[in-house]
Amino acid sequence: MAIIDVAGLQKFFPVTSGALAKHRWLKAVDGLSFSLREGSVFSLVGESGCGKSTVARLVLRLMEKTDGSVRFKGSDVFGLKGDALTAFRKSVQIIFQDPFASLNPRMTVFDTLSEPLKIHRIVPRSGFRDKVESLLKSVGLQSDVMNRYPHEFSGGQRQRICIARALAVSPEVIVADEPLSALDVSIQAQVLNILQELKRESNISFLFISHDLRVVRYFSDEVGVMYLGKIVEYSGADELFTEPLHPYTVVLLSSAPKIRPDGQQRIVLKGDVPSPADVPPGCPFHPRCPKRFAPCDKIVPKLETPVEHGFRGRLVSCHLWNPY
Repeated sequence: MAIIDVAGLQKFFPVTSGALAKHRWLKAVDGLSFSLREGSVFSLVGESGCGKSTVARLVLRLMEKTDGSVRFKGSDVFGLKGDALTAFRKSVQIIFQDPFASLNPRMTVFDTLSEPLKIHRIVPRSGFRDKVESLLKSVGLQSDVMNRYPHEFSGGQRQRICIARALAVSPEVIVADEPLSALDVSIQAQVLNILQELKRESNISFLFISHDLRVVRYFSDEVGVMYLGKIVEYSGADELFTEPLHPYTVVLLSSAPKIRPDGQQRIVLKGDVPSPADVPPGCPFHPRCPKRFAPCDKIVPKLETPVEHGFRGRLVSCHLWNPY
């Protein structure tokens, strides 16, 4: 059962280069659709600038959409008001990329973790200390850190505090936007193990955003591969990493250490990623695609299941698999 449904989601930003310049749109997110099932992890992967973080902010309603819908347990997120919006904010939390920037440097750990308890009236004030101790323990920190400030901690410890803050209101969904990228590799493994344990013990659903394919393979149930604001492949994690279908997915996996399919050589793409303000006609990947052919520069491929090839349950946007 899906807890979050995203359908046809768009976010365009106006772009002008001068007072008399022609009005254009930067298509940060262009017609995205996916579902996040209860207790599962759906990951979005892709190069920097492809729109992953914009999707996260739209799902959280931290910015307004251009078109499309985001539904949380059947309710339109952009139509929520008053108590319903407050309940949504409580149920869907975020872990940001930079743990230092997302913590108030003037607040102690106790103040940071007790604030959501106060706002959402989770426990009476007399129970704040016990609850904060419990939250710290759940992320592997001791209660003696309560009166310390963010600058006194390492990056990994700060991210644990951010995770504890997200857990304070017992959320049903956590949106994790590159939560490991600012950390050392050894610390990444520790934080990832905490997230994995939370998934296993509390049945929290995760929208996980990352460019690290090794982490995605370990943590995810389903994966959406993004390119220039669109999902070009949607699949179960095991199937995606074992047998990628879209040429862009193949390139991504070939560039990641130790997870290339057997016998595959690293593929180096030619050219730069096109600007989302000037998306090429046809398939957006065709200027860089090593397998492009006649229709690719003219016809936009649909995101469909290549049923005749035996890949039921998977979606791919490519003329190689779905002839126009």
